[in-house]
Amino acid sequence: MRDKNFYWLALAVLLLVATGMGLRDPWPADEPRFVLIARDMVLHGDWLFPRVGGDLYHDKPPLFFWLLATGYWITGSIRASFLIPSFLAACGILALVYDLVRRLAGREAALAGAMLLACTVQFPIVTRGAQIDATLCLLTTLSLYGLLRHLMLGPAWGWYFIGGLAAGLGVITKGVGFLPLLVLLPYPLLRARGFQPLPRFPGGARWSLAAIGFLAGIAIWLVPMLVAVAHSNDPQLIAYRDGILLQQTVKRYASAWHHLAPWYYFLVEVIPVLWSPASLLLFWLVP
Repeated sequence: MRDKNFYWLALAVLLLVATGMGLRDPWPADEPRFVLIARDMVLHGDWLFPRVGGDLYHDKPPLFFWLLATGYWITGSIRASFLIPSFLAACGILALVYDLVRRLAGREAALAGAMLLACTVQFPIVTRGAQIDATLCLLTTLSLYGLLRHLMLGPAWGWYFIGGLAAGLGVITKGVGFLPLLVLLPYPLLRARGFQPLPRFPGGARWSLAAIGFLAGIAIWLVPMLVAVAHSNDPQLIAYRDGILLQQTVKRYASAWHHLAPWYYFLVEVIPVLWSPASLLLFWLVP
């Protein structure tokens, strides 16, 4: 029987995320740049090297631009398509959270958890815009879902592989896409200490499936891009390769040049406000 709780989740997505889709144009600062990159991909057929105004754009990997470009290619309209990836990401995130919690704690807890996520301040903010973060959040959630389906409810080697694959796709969306794999670090210690919720099962070489999936996800774009650069020997493409692989990852993490914040930034300025239920803001209506 179909789970009726999904109707409540669908209603939440329609009200909180889908309202106004197709009624506005991209807003500065990022949305116009992203949709123009996607449009140029469709018009010029170059899907490996994102460009903006003819110049190579090495700030972000291309997976999100592929999604935008696919929507534009299908609809022929920027206004009709540019919010679709984030809307679909919102649907996927809530479905994955609901299903995992349902398996761990039952339907009531699953509905409460998914609805709480939908009603946090940051969720509609992120999923109502054409930003990379919504797609990254979907891939991060899918990666955690696959890994935890195996580690906590397994064995489920197929989901374990998907968890690694989703993390790899997350990397070619935004560099931090590898973070879900960190959930693997405490697992051996907890299982060795006999942590009860974790099932014990042998795996042998199959434990490498997450790593294989991770590398496969990255290779979908990285391998053809590197091959194209090697064959062309174009100085601009070589600069793009070095910029996207070194400056935007290694150098950016080692010595960031923007988005600087103190160590307590998330604890003070992000989590208490953006990760709280939106209902906590209702008291501002009084004055």
